[in-house]
Amino acid sequence: MNFLRGFSLNALCTGLVFGLGLLNQSLLGNALSEEDFGRLRWWGTTAMLGALIFGEWLNKGNAYAAGKGAARGKLAGNTLVYALILGIALIGGVLTAGAGAYFPPAQAQYWLLLAGLIALLVLQKAFDSIFLGQDQLKPYSLLPVLFICCYLGGNLVVLKGWEGGLDEVLAVWVASAGLATLAGAGLLRRGQRLGVDRQLWRQLREVGGRGGMSVILIFLLFRSNQYLIEHMLGAASLGVYSVAVIFAEMMQRLPNVAGAVLLPKVIQGQEGEGGLSLRVARNVLFFSLLCAIGLVAAGKLLLIFFFPKYPEAYGLLVWMLPGLVVAGFGSVFNTRLAGQGYPAITLWAPALTLALNVALNLALIPAMGLTGAALSTSLAYGLWGLLVSGRCLRQLGCGWGAFLRGKASPPSIEKP
Repeated sequence: MNFLRGFSLNALCTGLVFGLGLLNQSLLGNALSEEDFGRLRWWGTTAMLGALIFGEWLNKGNAYAAGKGAARGKLAGNTLVYALILGIALIGGVLTAGAGAYFPPAQAQYWLLLAGLIALLVLQKAFDSIFLGQDQLKPYSLLPVLFICCYLGGNLVVLKGWEGGLDEVLAVWVASAGLATLAGAGLLRRGQRLGVDRQLWRQLREVGGRGGMSVILIFLLFRSNQYLIEHMLGAASLGVYSVAVIFAEMMQRLPNVAGAVLLPKVIQGQEGEGGLSLRVARNVLFFSLLCAIGLVAAGKLLLIFFFPKYPEAYGLLVWMLPGLVVAGFGSVFNTRLAGQGYPAITLWAPALTLALNVALNLALIPAMGLTGAALSTSLAYGLWGLLVSGRCLRQLGCGWGAFLRGKASPPSIEKP
């Protein structure tokens, strides 16, 4: 699929997912107490972090191997075997920890749900990565729509119909992830026989290991301060901060869409990809600037409409915006580097900025509260975006001035 068609489809589906997701978060934020909403964000962040730790190496390895021509049936078979082993190990670990009184008995159901959710998320994302690597953007784009429809619909039932709470919301999340995973498995099996290929594991570990570590570091860069906020200021404060993060994530939607469509073209070494990367990154920069201006102008009204309980989130969002603008086009360049097999900068740049983010949060949260957390986040995002962008621009033989003016060097002079 060419870039424009793939981008249009993925952007449409991503916009739908974001819109429904925003309604879902609005429902959760207003139906749950501030403490429970903060706890939900804590459990959600932990589930996604667990899925990255245990499965992101497989996601990146699957996408790279699929882009290089590996059979999707064997990739899917390897993924199923790994996810089954992981699920059994995680659930067994939770039961063992519970028997050893490592967490209160009242939390046992949360940890069991978390274990099952992590295994499902690993499986779901690993299936998606196979579609992405093969440039099959229809299932890659449509499966998240299925998930969010199930999640939103289930939450409407349990919160409005049954007057449920946090336990029921977590159960709906697990069920929705399971349905999306089953749909992905069904699509992967069409015309393919599932199998296991041991030789693929080495390739997956080599490329996927670097890619997985890079993504984990970037995730922690964007989310680690939520753990610090919960620890230092409490779950209710985390709920307020999370509302600002929900709107901040909107800024990353388009860069993520563009990167997802660009990645298989980089992996496959398509001609003219370097110039395409420059154009996409520059357009993302302008889009991010427009979004930032729009959020400054209309952010208060959006918060009143979607999250009337959290008006103080507006100021936090404004502090985050400068860093988010830089991180937006930086994400596109980072995707290009990822498609080259994850060179060293994709590891040390997020590691350095993650350390900076943690240090700034520890210094500024006691002094400035949530504003200190937002400022720390913005500074760390901006530095990461500048580091990866600078490296990619040097690769392409393009200066910052030429990039910003749209007078990029032709891809024929691209440097190794």
